[in-house]
Amino acid sequence: MNTAISCAQLRALKIAARCSVGFVWIYEGLVPKILHVSDRQICMVQSSGWWWNSPEATLHALGIAMIIAGLVIMGGWLERLAQVVATVSVLVLMVLVASNYPPALYDPFGGLAKDACLFTCSALVWMLSGKTDGRSIGG
Repeated sequence: MNTAISCAQLRALKIAARCSVGFVWIYEGLVPKILHVSDRQICMVQSSGWWWNSPEATLHALGIAMIIAGLVIMGGWLERLAQVVATVSVLVLMVLVASNYPPALYDPFGGLAKDACLFTCSALVWMLSGKTDGRSIGG
């Protein structure tokens, strides 16, 4: 049985992981931050003290930044740097959300489980970046 993994397969896996991370960033920027802003989000931003102009404007700007980040991630531009920035940003946002709304840690619709998947996909992209140009890996 041949267990070698071709570079084409690894490249496809890396692109799928990268697109998954990018999609989450685009979705999280567009839907809850621009299209369907909740009162809970506005209150969290307001209580954090990390806003300018207004909490609503901050959420809107954050949403736009997240959409741009998602497009950069999906496009593979500065691949490793984009994954590091995305991972650090998720960690910072997790801390800000949890410190301003502790129920988010056990909310069944919260992002903790999703964030673990994002970390895994980002790690996969990081590890495979620049390593999918040979013939096969394994044996």
